[in-house]
Amino acid sequence: MGSLANATQSSLQSVNGYKFDMSKLTLAFIGDSNWDIYVDANDKLYAVGKEECRGKDGSNMDSHFGDKEHVKRLMQKGYFNDEPTEAGLSLMSGLCSMQYRPTNSKPFTTLQWA
Repeated sequence: MGSLANATQSSLQSVNGYKFDMSKLTLAFIGDSNWDIYVDANDKLYAVGKEECRGKDGSNMDSHFGDKEHVKRLMQKGYFNDEPTEAGLSLMSGLCSMQYRPTNSKPFTTLQWA
């Protein structure tokens, strides 16, 4: 039981201030608020707090975000409009994005299925 407890404890400790090992994650979506969404080699998604939003112990901002099916459900309900990177587009094959640049407001991105 000791080694299992140690393995669990070490997996919960932050890695350089992050809850997850960022060297194993790729930026998939640039968030429009305090988090960006990263993907691992198994297509699992992680919400990671942006540098400018992280506090003294920023790892408390990081959490699991599900998978691409979760993103699809959020999109269908109109709750997901983060800007995809190449990795995000690859993950969400068939996903298109369009950025609008209103003259009186900050630019925003919409996502839709092709």
